[in-house]
Amino acid sequence: YQLDELQKDGVNAIIFQVRPECDALYNSPYEPWSRFLSGQQGKAPAPYWDPLAWMVDQCHQRNMELHAWINPYRAKTKGTTMLAVTHISQTHPERVFEYDGQYILNPGLAENREYICRVTADIVRRYDIDGLHIDDYFYPYPTPGKAIPDDATYRMNSNGIGNRDDWRRYNVNLFMKQLHDSISRIKPWVKFGVSPFGIYRNKKSSPMGSDTNGLQNYDDLYADVLLWINNGWVDYCVPQIYWQIGHPAADYETLIRWWDKHAGNRPL
Repeated sequence: YQLDELQKDGVNAIIFQVRPECDALYNSPYEPWSRFLSGQQGKAPAPYWDPLAWMVDQCHQRNMELHAWINPYRAKTKGTTMLAVTHISQTHPERVFEYDGQYILNPGLAENREYICRVTADIVRRYDIDGLHIDDYFYPYPTPGKAIPDDATYRMNSNGIGNRDDWRRYNVNLFMKQLHDSISRIKPWVKFGVSPFGIYRNKKSSPMGSDTNGLQNYDDLYADVLLWINNGWVDYCVPQIYWQIGHPAADYETLIRWWDKHAGNRPL
């Protein structure tokens, strides 16, 4: 019913969440079924069905694209209390860190980048998706008074980068290029899209930033979105500009013009 309504309204692409916390709303050989589907992580839906396969089929019947949306690094949301024994945080606890009630796959570890790319490649290979989409969770959103526990990882894998912030950005950049390349190697027509937080940088942090005052992708999430766009590592960008025209800290009009100016000839 929702797809019929969206089709009637002229919608031509659906972005459908299939991996909220290193789990699956599809039949994955690597990760447990999502609790958001069956009520318990690791438990298959009964009667059995594969939501991603169903969505691909239904969207294509309506001449809509289906973009599978994954959360790359988040391994547990705050509200999740029980994890399946097959979950990555249980099989490889050393590759995950805890931050403010969440578990995060440590972006400083090459094996985590490889793991996410393997999970993604499986989706791209087995499902007739038109796009692969990621949202804005890279390093965790900062919580006042809480430091990201990556001292040991930085010591072991600094790659000679003397500034911790630069090193974190470097880790995410490596991942973005690797993910883009692994998708395009299998099916070059599958679009790779990202929905970054709505502010790249504020003017007070950088002369090329937007005239805004808020959390910043580059400085706070270690996500150098413009580098990815300018290097062609993402095919389209959907910044999360949820604020109204006239918002005192993050005005919609200011931001949409800023992103348009920096879109790098890629769909915005």
